[in-house]
Order: sequence, then C-alpha cells, then structure tokens
Amino acid sequence: MEIEQIINYITVVISDINFMLNMLVIVMVSACFLGRYVVITRRMVIATCGILILQLIFTFGGDFIISKIYPVETEYLNGLTAKDIITADDPMYSKVYLITKIYGYALNIGVFIYAFIFYLISNKEKRVVRAIESTICLYLYYMYVNTMIQYTYTYLRGGDFELLTNTYSVLGGRENLIYMVVLVGGAGIVSLIIFLILYFSYYKKKRYYNVRMRDRILFIVWLVIFAIFPAIPVGGQTDIEKYQLLSYVFGVLLPILGGIAPILLVMNAAEKSLKEMTEYQETYLAAELEYIKQYKRTQTETRAFRHDIINNLSLTDMMLDEGKTEEASAHIKELLGNVRALSPNIITGDEMLDCIVAMKAGKMKEMAIGFSSDGVVDGGLHMKAMDVCSIFANALDNAIEAADKTVPDAWVDIKIKRNDKFAIIKISNSAYTKVDVDKLLMTTGYTSKKDSEHHGFGLSNIRRTVEEYDGLIKAESDDKSFSLSIMIPRQS
Repeated sequence: MEIEQIINYITVVISDINFMLNMLVIVMVSACFLGRYVVITRRMVIATCGILILQLIFTFGGDFIISKIYPVETEYLNGLTAKDIITADDPMYSKVYLITKIYGYALNIGVFIYAFIFYLISNKEKRVVRAIESTICLYLYYMYVNTMIQYTYTYLRGGDFELLTNTYSVLGGRENLIYMVVLVGGAGIVSLIIFLILYFSYYKKKRYYNVRMRDRILFIVWLVIFAIFPAIPVGGQTDIEKYQLLSYVFGVLLPILGGIAPILLVMNAAEKSLKEMTEYQETYLAAELEYIKQYKRTQTETRAFRHDIINNLSLTDMMLDEGKTEEASAHIKELLGNVRALSPNIITGDEMLDCIVAMKAGKMKEMAIGFSSDGVVDGGLHMKAMDVCSIFANALDNAIEAADKTVPDAWVDIKIKRNDKFAIIKISNSAYTKVDVDKLLMTTGYTSKKDSEHHGFGLSNIRRTVEEYDGLIKAESDDKSFSLSIMIPRQS
C-alpha cells in the first residue's frame, strides 16, 4: 500500500474523530454557556463513535451502490493510485466528479442526521427544538473552523486563490492531499484544544454561564461575516509582492481574529457569573459570621444562666418548703421564660441551614412577608456548608422575590420531614401566577421577571448541586402558590 493511501485513510479517521469531538463541544457549549440542562454520560461519549460506523457503512455501501450504477467509472477509479490526478480535460472527469460530489454530500447529510438524532436523545427537554438548535450550531461551528483553516492556508501560500479553487475542481494529486492533511489536521487540533478547555476549565468545574440572547445573535452575525470576508482578496492585485505580503499578514491574523468573538463572549458571561457567585459567597460569609455571633452569644448567655440556675432552684425549693406554692409557681414560669429565650428561634437540625433561614426570616419580616417553619433534619444534612448556602439561600431568595409580588397576602413556608431514604425540605410561597416548572428546572439562568414569575435564576444550578449528593428536586405550581421540594439522601 502506498504511503499516500495510508495518509488518506489516516486523514479520514482523524476527520471522523474531529466530528465526534465537535458533537461533544456543542453539548458542553449548550450546558456551560446557553443554559441547557445536559449531562455528559459515558453512553453519550460512546454514542459519538457511531460516526465511525457510519463512515464504514458509507464507504463499503456507497462503493457497492456506485459500482452497480457506474460500473465503468468504478473500474476506472479502482485502477488509479493516490498520486494520479484527474483534471477537467480527462474524458472520465465529469462522471468521476459527479460520483465524488454525490458521495461527499451523502456522507455530510448522513453525519448531520446522525448528530441530530444524537442531540435528540441527549437533551432532556424540548428535544426536537434543542436537537435542531444543536445541529445548526454544530454546522456553523464546523464551517467556521474549516473556513478559518482554508483561508489561513490559502493566504499563507501567497494568497493564490487558484490553489483553493483547484482543490474543488481537481481530483487526486499531491496538492490536494497536502490540503486535506492541513485542513483535517488543523481542524482536529483546534477542536481538541477547545474540547479540553471546555471540559477541564468549565464543564468539569461546573462553571455554568448564560450568554445573553443579544450576544448570541451578534456571534451568529460574526460567523456569517467571518465566513464571507476572508474570501475577498485584499491589496492591489496588480502588485504581486504587495498582495503576497498582505496575504501573509492576513494568514497570521485570521486565526487570531477568528478567536476574538468567542473569547469576548466567554469573558462577558464569566464576568456576569462572577458577580453572581460573589453575591452568594457574601451570603455564605454573612451566614458564617451570624452563626459565630449567635454561638458566642448563646455561650455567654448559657454561662450566665448556669451561674444563676443553682440559686434559682434553691430559692424555688425554699419557697416550696415554706408552703409558698404560688410564689414558687410564678418563679418557675419566669425561669422557663429565661430558658426559652436562650433557645434559637429557628431550628432546622442543620447549623448552616439555621443561619440561612434566620437571615432570610429577618428579611421577610422587614418586607411584611409572613413566614412559618416546621420540622427538623435529624443529624443535619451532611453537606458542605457552601453547598447548603448556595442551594437554600438561592431557593429562599426566589421564594421571597415571588412572594413580594403578592403583598399584603405574601407568605413563605418551610416544611421539613423525612422518610426512609430522604430528608425533604419543602419551600413554598405565595405566587402571582403559575410558573412553567419544566422550563424552570431545565434551563440555567431562566428567569421571568418581565412576567412576574420570579423563580428562575439558579434553579438549574440548584438541581446540579443537589444531584451531586444523589438528591432530587421537585417543583409544583398553581395560580396562587409555588413549592420547591429538595430531597437529600439520609446518612445511614
């Protein structure tokens, strides 16, 4: 087997692997930047390997079908080597070119149909819409990267666009092989780098942002402009040296320019997310500080109470001995009042949750929102304090914001119960209107402030955090109320 033929096979395999990476890149972009609830599983990764199987089916099945339709041309192609070139003056060119184009279009349509089915299964809500959206994004991304590499290659070769034209019109040959190696290899390197950055810097670390719709539209406009603009030759074409110099400069700047828009979008989304994260860190620190103050205050009051309890009990005993039952009874009631004063107003069974609820209860009192709490978590939630804060501070903020729209009939209620498997914290509130709970739980950054539903931001992130502990969440809504049940597995 000739070295050119081996290189050609390797190029096909790398191209398939590149497409598989691109499919996963779109999944991670959807999860990390578009607010889609998508979880990458082992089955999903294995499912991308279907592209390799599809390639084999098209290769052998296509060859068989074409050999039956075009037997003469197939025999002619089988007699060629990888070094042979077929140009327009070859009598077999038109038929061979047609066969090549049919095969190429059929394969492209096939892989994008497979990608559509892949996204249809991968998404958990609005499957058809999300699958169409993801497939379009995959196509735009695929064309974006390939266009960038095509024109970078062309400009670095002196801006000779006949070179690029020949790759579409001339079949076979060394020049086409070099072009395919550059195109596939370059696209593979770009996709691998983007995949690694997205996975290790964003998806694995659970950094989920939500790029605004305006920025998404601007980015699509950038994609279209970027795909068209490089094809316009620049510089004075009569001055060959000047044209070539501009081509080299453009060839270097092209990949840099191509990365500007995605980087700016990520920076913008990251800045917004950082502000939100800072807010919850401040809430967490405030809750920690409140807990420390409460602990110190309780310790001081307990020491003072312990100092007086013996004297008070002795006094009560003396009153009883002297037959002063009424005075003793009054003294005991006063003593019980002091004991109750030492007990915290909010008891949930988890120290961090106590602090969060106490802080939000104070806020609700200022806003004239009725608040009630019932039940405790025996032994605590066994979660990281920061996770307890981010889940319940977020959930209570949403509840308060929604209830505030129903003043003077506003209320928020927390009920804590347990079963054999879960500790269940149900946060309910009065609501102005019914909430789309499916959209609420499946979309990161979803909010409905314009239509006054006010439950959205962070619910998908709450769900992800709860699921890290193998927990579940459930939302229910009607025209007058909304409730969110957070179920955390109990420790054995």
